[in-house]
Amino acid sequence: MILAFYQELWLVSGALFLLAIVSDLLDGALARRRDQVTKIGGLIDHAADATFVTVTITCMALQQDRSLLLSILIILAFAQYVFDSQAHRGQRLIASRLGRYNGIGYFLLAGALLLEEILTPPPPWDMALMLFYWGLIITTVLSILDRGFAQRQS
Repeated sequence: MILAFYQELWLVSGALFLLAIVSDLLDGALARRRDQVTKIGGLIDHAADATFVTVTITCMALQQDRSLLLSILIILAFAQYVFDSQAHRGQRLIASRLGRYNGIGYFLLAGALLLEEILTPPPPWDMALMLFYWGLIITTVLSILDRGFAQRQS
């Protein structure tokens, strides 16, 4: 994906993005169907998702002169998610509702940023994308704070 970004192969990047989404959906469904869901599998799956969206959003931010703040916050939020859930000690990941929505939002944003390069949509798209980008920054900070307060209370 990074190489495709670097070479500005936007259709290849888009295809890789779609492949990542489809494989992510299929591997989870397959694991549940075969009753092979494990704590480590969940951690690896979420780590792969976090890495993928962080790399995608970071590359697009660099390409489009956007802030890298969201990429940094995604890494911090994921690390907090792992440590607060005690997943690094073999426990199951415990997602918050806002964290779950943010995770979906990161994929939507990454896809929208790619789509912007592939299709070059009209100007209102860029404004909407910027609002979505900064909205995710705000909700990610709120998620980090919410998880921090919840951890403190327990």
